[in-house]
Parts: sequence; C-alpha cells; structure tokens
Amino acid sequence: MYLNKDLQITNNKLTTYFPIRTKDERKEFDWDNILGIVISDVYRKKLLDKDFDKFTELCEFEFKQRLDDPAFWLVLKKMYFDNPNTLNIAPEFLLFKCEQTEENKHNQRVGKMFSNMLDDTNFVNLRPITLNFIDQIIYDVFLNKALKPEREIKRHDLREEIFLPFMADCFKQDFKFLSTKPRYLLENFKSFLKLYGFLYTSQLAHNLLRWNQGEPVHLPNYLILDIEKASQERREIHDKGYKQLQKHVYYLFPYLSMSEMLQGKVDVVKPLWALAESIKGLDEATYQLNDFSYRFVKERQLTSNNVQNQATASEALAQVLRLSRNQFDTGNKDKDDINANFAKATLKLLCSDFIQHRGAAGATLVLNQDYLLLLTNLVIGENEKLRLNELVKAFERRGVFFDKQSQTEVVQFYERIGNVERMSDSGDAVYVRKTV
Repeated sequence: MYLNKDLQITNNKLTTYFPIRTKDERKEFDWDNILGIVISDVYRKKLLDKDFDKFTELCEFEFKQRLDDPAFWLVLKKMYFDNPNTLNIAPEFLLFKCEQTEENKHNQRVGKMFSNMLDDTNFVNLRPITLNFIDQIIYDVFLNKALKPEREIKRHDLREEIFLPFMADCFKQDFKFLSTKPRYLLENFKSFLKLYGFLYTSQLAHNLLRWNQGEPVHLPNYLILDIEKASQERREIHDKGYKQLQKHVYYLFPYLSMSEMLQGKVDVVKPLWALAESIKGLDEATYQLNDFSYRFVKERQLTSNNVQNQATASEALAQVLRLSRNQFDTGNKDKDDINANFAKATLKLLCSDFIQHRGAAGATLVLNQDYLLLLTNLVIGENEKLRLNELVKAFERRGVFFDKQSQTEVVQFYERIGNVERMSDSGDAVYVRKTV
C-alpha cells in the first residue's frame, strides 16, 4: 500500500510529475536552456567550465598550433566564436546554454520532466555528426578538453515513477530516432520538446480523471491543422479539443499535490493511479481516508462539502480528491486564484504553440505544418514509409487525434510536398514517406 500510515494535512505542494508551480504565471520558459539540461541529463555530459570565453581560448590555442599564419585565427574567431554559430556544430554544444541557477528553477523543472520520461538513458547514443575540417577541430577540443570525465558525473536520481508509461515509450522511441539524425535533431530539438511538453500535459490532465481505472491510456485529444477552418459543428473538435483540455488542466494541481500529501515523505513518489490500485479492497485505507476527509474539511475551513464515511477505499479516495478541488473554490478570491493561475500558466507555458482563437468557433487546438512534418518523420522513424492508417494510429498513441475532415487535409498536405504514394483512394493503400 502506497498510502502513508500516518496521514498528515500539510500545505499544498507539488514537486513531482509536472514542472509548473503556482507562482509561474508571469514567467517564461527559456527553451534553449531547457535543451541544454536535457542534453546534460540524457547524454551524461557536463562542462568543466561553462564560460564560453574559456572554451574559445582552448580553441585558439589549438588552431594557432595548426595555422601557418596565426593571424588567421581572427577570421575563425569572427566566423565561429563572436556569434552563437559554434553551438550549431553538434547537439552537445547546447550544454553552454544549460544554466542552473536559483532564478532558473522553472527551466530546470521542465528539463527534468523530459529526463524523467527517459529514465534509462543507456539506450540513447548520440551518433557523430558529419563535420568539415574546422568544425571537427572545434568538436575534438570540446570532447577532449571541455567536458568532465563521465565517471565524475552522477546519474540523475528519479524521485517519481513514470505517470504515463505509454507516453514515455513513445518519447523514448522518437528520441532514439532523432539521435540517429544529429543534424535534424539540432534543427528540430526545440520543436520536439515543445511538442512533447504539450502532449504530456494534455494526456496527464485527461488521465487524471480516470485515476481509478488503472494504468493510463492515450485519450482523445482532437486538433486541426492550422490551415483548416474551425466550426462548432465538428463535435469532436469542439467537445474533445481545447474545451476539454481547458477544463481538465484545473485538476492538475489539486490531484497531483494531494497525491503527494497522501504518500508523505517517500524516496520515490508513485503516480496517483498506482496509489489507487494499491489500496483497493483495504479496510485500513478506507478508514484512514475517511478520517482524513473530516480533518481536511475542518483544517481548510470548508463548508457544505457533504463529507461522509465511504464504504470502500476507492470511494474514500474519490471523496478526498473532490475536496482537493473544492478547497480552491470557496469564494475567497485569493485562494481560488491559486488553482486558476496554475491552470492559466499551464496553458500559456506548455500549450500556447498549439492553441489558436478562431472567431466564433473559439479557442481550438491546432497543429501547424512544421509540427505535423516533424511528428510524421518521428512516427515513421526507421521505416521508409507507413500506411496512412498506421500513421494515424501512431499519432493517436502519442495523443494527437484528427477527425475525418482533418485526416483529409493531412493527406492533401502530404500530396503537396510529394511524400505520399496513393495506390487507391482507400486509406489502406495510401503510403506516407518520411522527409529526413
């Protein structure tokens, strides 16, 4: 049983499973910084010195030993080191953008969210990038003189078990494919993480409502292409798109923070669905949670919450989770704003690239053509092409759902860029090729 033996009512605190905090509404993410954090964690590389000027000096020394005319160094310095171009040589150079300071905690939390989905980093090996002569010298200096020895780098300690195993599996698979295409990875790394930040957020929010149904599954989350028209007549888009996501993000902070409170101080936090599984049929858990509900109402000074003894542990947990939301819906503006601001920050910081306002149709979840092409290449992966039907199913496994009208638009987009083979009008006979 993952329920703490001595349930204590503490302050609402969220430290696992999600990077947003209640005071993050006015912050912005630095995605370059986040890229560096992920590279550091996944590839187990850390810089000896993060001062880029010091690295420039190392390269200057190396080049002057090789150059017939040492003055030519000034040309190289202008080409490579007086602007960020060096950071485009290989993905590892993103480490220079990996700042970890107290003011940067929100970026670090986002980076750790992705690292946690890649809990076993041994499967990822960064394939060497094809470099020209000058790039190769800079890269060799970086590998041989700028990095700490791997034996000195501690592994990332996980504080949480994976909440969405299906999403983590897709993320690992797609990251592994990207790692075999270092140039494509460099060009699309930021978009890749933004895409998965949105997918993780939406699927986590949707799955929290089915906490008592076992391990999470991919749930409907409908988008349209940014070139499409939106209308309220498209019920799947209207009911299971932005409207659904906006509603469900309000469960993130109450449910996740309550899950931590119920587990107390543990080395590794379990996901809410695993906590629920562990207490099914246990009378002890039923008693503990019923008692907790009465104490919680009193401590939080909640009224008219209809608290009563529940017959089963699952029903008792459902009551506790209801109270976790009700504490932010009291009529006290300062208190109510806590969860509202958390939800707004979530939509702004992790979902804004995928939300558009479409006049009378209102806010809509959208996927632009760049994200669609990236997702297509990730899904096809090591294959040369996939049947359209298989492609659509793979999109859905990652949390991207299209209705029939959007699927038609997707095929037309593929036809315009020339990466579709149509054997017939049947979806079974339409193949899509990757573009990388």
